[in-house]
Amino acid sequence: MIRRLAPLALLLATAAAPPAMMDVAPAPAASPLLLNSADDARLVCGERVDVAKQLACVSWLNGAYQIATRYQSLSPQLFPDSCPPAGAAPLGRQRELLLAWLAANPGERVSPALLAYRKAMAAAFPCPPG
Repeated sequence: MIRRLAPLALLLATAAAPPAMMDVAPAPAASPLLLNSADDARLVCGERVDVAKQLACVSWLNGAYQIATRYQSLSPQLFPDSCPPAGAAPLGRQRELLLAWLAANPGERVSPALLAYRKAMAAAFPCPPG
């Protein structure tokens, strides 16, 4: 009986072994144009030549500004609010403020881009107490 099962056991043992090499494409690298991290925002918004990246930055800043000014945070200690005076934060100025804040806070580059944006704007335009 054991002799008859030995070939079957050998077949099952070799069939269950994982292949030596898998024919699977590697996952593509995340595009910095998605602006997921603060470092993505630094790379894209810091671009001086590539017009597509400059437009992506300005578009993203516009969306971030709309979110930040329309929705106050439920937890300003973690997700700070900013209170820029009317006309004080055009998109070009926001870009400068974000890049300067990221340069001064390199440890924040791993943070989500929107959180870094809110922190940068709150540092530049703090809300009055109360």
